[in-house]
Amino acid sequence: MKLLHVSIKAWTATFRLPLLYSGTGLTSPLPPYSTILGLIGATAGREIMPEEVKIGFVFKSAGTAIDLETTQRLYVDDKGRLKPQKETGIAKRQFHIKPELELYLDNLSFKRAFEYPANSLCLGRSQDLAWVLDVDEVEADSVPEGIIKGTLIPFPEPNAAGLILLLPDYFDNSDYGYARETGKLGKYQAIKYDTPAKINRNDLFRLQPSGETIYLHSLQRL
Repeated sequence: MKLLHVSIKAWTATFRLPLLYSGTGLTSPLPPYSTILGLIGATAGREIMPEEVKIGFVFKSAGTAIDLETTQRLYVDDKGRLKPQKETGIAKRQFHIKPELELYLDNLSFKRAFEYPANSLCLGRSQDLAWVLDVDEVEADSVPEGIIKGTLIPFPEPNAAGLILLLPDYFDNSDYGYARETGKLGKYQAIKYDTPAKINRNDLFRLQPSGETIYLHSLQRL
């Protein structure tokens, strides 16, 4: 089968952990599928539904660091309106340094969107600006097993070690005028780039001619 391959780089990347936000804001070691779905939507200029595309990726970075950021706090006045406080705060944020994302999609129609993005690309927050290095199509063959790295695998995966994370698959933005809602949470194992694992499962594909193996994930709606 043919897959769309997109090479993306950035100076920084931040993937917020949804259930851990106290003290230092830690980043997930790998991008959630919801972040990648949002990235595709930014290029296409519209919201992308989970069933539109299967996603495979390989992510790596030069490491992580901690940054200090000024935060603006809000309060509710006597009329129920949100207003900024005069005093600002300071927060610590963990981020990836020099991240690289190799993205693989089974929907080839997104090729033009990545060649001519409708919006700026970000790997996490708005300041984590990214750019596209290359867009092409690659051949991939289904295989029963292979060595994967720098990707998220549904938990449990008995043949791999990796941090277990509860991450959003997508967000529901259909209720306009209100905050988005988490569409679905999934348990994943984070197989880091520097700790590859040989696994045996469905949806593994070997890329040609490189011979690398990727996992192609199908997002499920609630």
